[in-house]
Parts: sequence; structure tokens; C-alpha cells
Amino acid sequence: MTEKKPPGMTLLSGLFSRLCLSCGAPSGAAVLCPFCLEDPVWESPIETTERGGLPARSLFPDRGAPGRLFRKAKFSGNRRALDILLDRGDLARLLPVSASLILPVPPQRGRLLRRDLSVPDMLAVRLSKGGIPLSFRGLVRTGSDSQRGRSREERRDAFFSPRFRIDLRKTSEWPRCGIVVVDDLLVTGWTARSLARLLGEVGIEVAAIATLLFRPLTQENIRQDRGS
Repeated sequence: MTEKKPPGMTLLSGLFSRLCLSCGAPSGAAVLCPFCLEDPVWESPIETTERGGLPARSLFPDRGAPGRLFRKAKFSGNRRALDILLDRGDLARLLPVSASLILPVPPQRGRLLRRDLSVPDMLAVRLSKGGIPLSFRGLVRTGSDSQRGRSREERRDAFFSPRFRIDLRKTSEWPRCGIVVVDDLLVTGWTARSLARLLGEVGIEVAAIATLLFRPLTQENIRQDRGS
């Protein structure tokens, strides 16, 4: 069976073609092949939902070309893949009108050193170009999300224990409301909600969650969220 080539792809151009950053198929001189470039997922509307009483908005669903590029960015530290996602998304619609401060979820130090890229940080920087202040200070990650080698009870304890702390000295100038927590992927929303609870304890109100990708909440995710 003859391999299907993207439109306009000749044998000669195929030999010297770049590979699509998303799917690995020949892409000619472009970064993405025509199939990934025209993936209908790019035209998906901003996903609006809620997690734990917090309104949440996401740029793209976690599938197709956006989903593959997201994994290149998140797990391989590929900045070009992340730039494509950010360039093609309608970032302005992620922020509520009440937004007064953008707060990215702090990265895990080990992962940041390995990948040299924090997706929430980069998304937050782009969002802040609309004029909303951005803070990288005030929140500190205190634990790891890794569940390797833990017993069932230890997994439950780790899941429900705080993984962040607040540095009150660095949050004294923050507004008391209108905080937008920025993360890379929305599934259960546990991370953003745990941050909202911590901030609420010191009188700071989170207005919304903003993420790059969205994954539908399934019964399996719900069970995991409850530690069952």
C-alpha cells in the first residue's frame, strides 16, 4: 500500500522534507504538516467549566495536534511546540474581567532543571502582556507529585496533604481578590483548588483557573481525586 503524502508533496521534496513537529510525518519546509496544521481541534472554542466551585477556562482540548504538541512541550521541554500552541490560542479569552493578578503554579524544581521549561510560567507570561500583573513570588512548592514506591495509604495522605506554602512577606502587596491561577492541564483541578484553599486562609480570593489544555472529567478521574 502506497504511503499517503501531504498535498503538494513530491518524491524529491519528501526526501528533503522536515518532519512535522506534531506527528512526525514529512512536512515540506513547514514545522507542521498540512494535516496537523488544519486539524479541526485548533478551531475548538475556549473550554469553560468549573472545578470545586472555581470557574475554569482552557485553550484547547487534550487531543489531536494540540495534544501532541503539548506533550512535546511538557515532557521534552520543546519551546517551539509551546510557542505554536500559544500563538494559535485566543489567550485574551482565558482571563475573566475580574482578573487582577496572574499566578502560575510553581514548577517542581527537579522537572524544571531537566526540561528547562515551565508551561504554566510561559502561559502566564503571555497572558500578562494584556496588562494584568504577574507574580512568580509568594508561592513555594513543598512536595513532589510522584507516587512511585508509595503504599495505598501513603498515596492517599500525599494526595490530600498540602504541597505548597505561602510566603506572606512576598504576598503583602497582592490584591485581595481577582487572582487567576495558571496551570498547564485541567483534569480534576486539584492543584488549583489546593492553592485557592491556601490563599483563602490568608484572605486572598482566587477568581478563576486558566489552563493551556483541558481533559474531560471522567469517573476514573473523580475516584482518583477522592483518593479512592
